[in-house]
Amino acid sequence: MVDKELVFKALDESLVVISTEVTNTLLSYRQLSDSSQESAGVLIGERRGVHIIIKTLSEPSRWDIRSRFMVDRVSKHHQMAVDIAFKKSNGELHYLGEWHTHPEDVPSPSIIDYSSWHKNLKLSEPLILIIAGRTDFWVGKKIQDNIEMLKRI
Repeated sequence: MVDKELVFKALDESLVVISTEVTNTLLSYRQLSDSSQESAGVLIGERRGVHIIIKTLSEPSRWDIRSRFMVDRVSKHHQMAVDIAFKKSNGELHYLGEWHTHPEDVPSPSIIDYSSWHKNLKLSEPLILIIAGRTDFWVGKKIQDNIEMLKRI
């Protein structure tokens, strides 16, 4: 468990702040054993100018398709989590991107990850991509067709 938020910086100096609650939830889904399945969900939070604050996320459901090296979010509850957060916050909280796990210590996106992100994430605003590994996180920012790995500060 961590007791402070994580902060990442892009080349343009914009920041991505991941709340303590979100970080601890991501840590809870790490694939620490050989039988652990990949997990995935969506990121929810707010945009403050060029900065992004991730405040909550959706967690896997029993309807998602999960295996050791693959996950497919098929449950409608991920969209419902975004809708509920938007409504409860009077429009302040929005969909900000995607997260999933990898069964490796220091994760990096696979060719399948990049392909899926380019094919399915078509928002004009920047989106955040997080991969939770066993000991570290990979955090990226997708703007149009460009995906930049962010630096932890």
